Amino acid sequence: MSIVTIVGSSGTAIHVTVGGGKAQDLAEVYARQMVDALARDKLTTVLLSPGVSTPHDADGSLYSGFVTTGGSYAPTGTYDFIGVGALNDATNSTASLNERVTVNGSGINATGVLSVLGGTTAGLTFEAGVGDGSFLAVTGDNYFNGGTQSANWTIVTAGGNDTILATNGTNYIDAGTGNNLILLQQGTNNVVSEGRDTITGGTAGNASITIQGGNTVVSLGGTAFISDDATIGSLITVGDNSTVQSGQGSTVVFSGANGTLSGAQNDTVSALGNLSVVHGSNQTISVSGSLQFIAGTGSTNISAAQSTLWGANDLSATVSAGNTALWTGNQLGSSSNQLIDASSSKGTLEAWTGAGDQIVIGGQGSDHFVFGTEYDGNLDATHVTVSGGSGSANTFGVLAGHTAGDITITDFAAASGNKFFMYNYKPEDAEAAVENLLATATIQGGNTSIMLDNNMKVTFMGVTDLNSSNIIIS
Repeated sequence: MSIVTIVGSSGTAIHVTVGGGKAQDLAEVYARQMVDALARDKLTTVLLSPGVSTPHDADGSLYSGFVTTGGSYAPTGTYDFIGVGALNDATNSTASLNERVTVNGSGINATGVLSVLGGTTAGLTFEAGVGDGSFLAVTGDNYFNGGTQSANWTIVTAGGNDTILATNGTNYIDAGTGNNLILLQQGTNNVVSEGRDTITGGTAGNASITIQGGNTVVSLGGTAFISDDATIGSLITVGDNSTVQSGQGSTVVFSGANGTLSGAQNDTVSALGNLSVVHGSNQTISVSGSLQFIAGTGSTNISAAQSTLWGANDLSATVSAGNTALWTGNQLGSSSNQLIDASSSKGTLEAWTGAGDQIVIGGQGSDHFVFGTEYDGNLDATHVTVSGGSGSANTFGVLAGHTAGDITITDFAAASGNKFFMYNYKPEDAEAAVENLLATATIQGGNTSIMLDNNMKVTFMGVTDLNSSNIIIS
C-alpha cells in the first residue's frame, strides 16, 4: 500500500491510500494535474461540508472540492475535481479517511470532464450528473450511480467489492479485483472484469466485455462481444448476434437466434438458435438450430438438429444429429488423425474424408460416405476406417479424381441395401465397368478387397460375396 497526496490551493492537501495497479496509476495522474495547476496559479480548492451546497462560478481556474469527513455532500456550480481523502496532517503523513461518503454530483457543471477520486476506506457513493466524467475509487467498497444520465464516464475501482450502475452514454469500466456488481443500461459499454464479477445488461445498448479474472457471471442482451481471457471458467449468457471469444472451462449460453463462439477450450456451450463455432478444442456443444463447426480439435461432443462440420488435425468428435450432419475432414490442409462418431445419431451423417488417418462411425439414419476428397491442393492419401451402422441402408464411395488411400468398411453387410458407388466416371458401359472392378477383387481372411483407380484400395470386412448388385458406377 502507498499514499498518494493530492495538493490543493492555500496549503490544503488530502491523502489517499492506494494498493497499486490501474487505480494507483490514475491517482498519480490526478496528483500531477493538481501540482501542475497549482504551479501555474490556476488551482482553487474548496473544503466541502456535509449538507452544504458550496456553490461558485467558473473564473478560469481549475476548481477542486475536497471531502475530508464522512457524510453526504451536494456541491453545486463549477468543479473540475472532487477528491475524497484524509486531510493533510503534518504529524501523520499516513492518515486515512475511514468514514462513508456520499456525493451527489447532479449540481456540478464541469468546464470539461469532471474527475472524482474516492479515497475513503469506508467507501464512496457517487451520483453522476449530466456532464462527462472520470470516477476513480482507490479503496473501500464503492457505488457509482449513473442513474438515467446519458453522460460518458470512465469508471475505475481497486480491490473493493464495488457496485457500478452505468450511464446511458459511453462508459469504460474496470472494477478492479473485488467481487463487483456491474449493471449496464442502454449505452455503449466497454468493461474489463478483473475480479469475480456479476455483469448484467438488458436488450438495449452495446457491450464489449473482457474477462480477466474468471468466475464471472455475465448476462447480456444482443450484439454483445465477450473476450474470455481468463484461465478460470465463467458463466456467460448472451443474446442474438453476440460473439464469445476464447475461454477456458466456461459455460456459455446463446439465447438468441444467432451467435458465434471462437477459440474456446473446454467450454460447455448451448444455443437456442443457430451457432458458428470457430477453432477451439475439447468442447461440449448443444445447438437447437443449425451448427457450423469450423476447424475445431480435441475431444468434442456435438448435438445439433443440423450441423456442418469442417474437421481439423486431432479432432475426436461425438456427433448426435437430430436431422442431418455434414462433415468434411480435410479442411485447412489437415492431415492427422480425426475421429467422427455419430453412432448416437438418429439423423443422417454425410462424411467426406480427406488426407490423413480418419475413423468415421455412422448412426441410425441412412448415411453417405465419400472417400479421398481433395481440399486446397492437398492430394495426400486418405486412410479411413468406416462403420455405417446397422440401421438404414448406407452408401460408400468416391468421386472421379479422388486421392490414393486405404479404405476399410467394417460393416458393409450389416444393413440390407448398402451400396458402394463411383460417381462422375461416366463409363460408356456401366455394367462392364462394374465387372472390371470386381475382377480386381481378392478375398483373404473372410474379407474382400478391390482396387480403384488412383491407387485406392477398398476392403469390405466380413464380405466374401461382393457382386454387381452392391456397386454403382455412373
